[in-house]
Amino acid sequence: MNYEIKFAHSEENIFVTSNSSYAVAETVIIKTNKGKMMGEIVRELTVALEMETDGYVVASANLLDYELAEKTARDSDEAKMTVKKLVKSHELEMKVIEVKYTLDYKRLYISFTAEHRVDFRALLKDLAGTFKTRIELRQIGSRDVAKIFGGLGPCGRPLCCAEFMGEFPNVSIKMAKNQALSLNQAKLNGLCGRLMCCLTYEDEFYRQARKNFPDFGDNVMTADGQARVIGMNILSNTVKVRRENAIRDYQLSEIEVS
Repeated sequence: MNYEIKFAHSEENIFVTSNSSYAVAETVIIKTNKGKMMGEIVRELTVALEMETDGYVVASANLLDYELAEKTARDSDEAKMTVKKLVKSHELEMKVIEVKYTLDYKRLYISFTAEHRVDFRALLKDLAGTFKTRIELRQIGSRDVAKIFGGLGPCGRPLCCAEFMGEFPNVSIKMAKNQALSLNQAKLNGLCGRLMCCLTYEDEFYRQARKNFPDFGDNVMTADGQARVIGMNILSNTVKVRRENAIRDYQLSEIEVS
């Protein structure tokens, strides 16, 4: 059996295999070539993976595993303070976002943001000497930061990236145009400062539906005469037009493109 797993040490979900069956949302222990970790089952993959899996599920998490996870969380918090001091001593322009040990302490993940490329070779040497374990430094983007810390989106619900998304979709301003949304960047951006991922959810529907609608500025013929398109509502299947000084909505079936 193959599963998709969400865990703290990756910006993307990972894929694992198992000889046993586990339920969605169940917390399990995962063994990878990078160490032992605790993760949550996102979904069972019914189709066999063509790619290699990232590890395998050892067992369901038990009380001792949770206690160990709490200990590694405390140690990770202490390690984060030390990492920040070392970064400051090296005068590097980078912001430490997250520091996490694996459950077996074989690896220490350090996620950071930086506006420019950072030469952290000297820092890495100090980190390895301080923590006596394998260090993995990863520069992440604003979307990854939002996924790590979570929060509430403009819709009032928890951020999609923190709740269920594995990979980040490619989002473009054209998707907002397809949906006839206001192009006010402040309203289109999420907490990460980037275009909201949810713009992709209904993009295919709107792209197909727009093919049946005239474009903004097109001249159309209505029962009242010729008019110019100034708006549309795809969900209600209506087109807003201006004729002389009057503005009126027509059903799509009531107009004809000139």
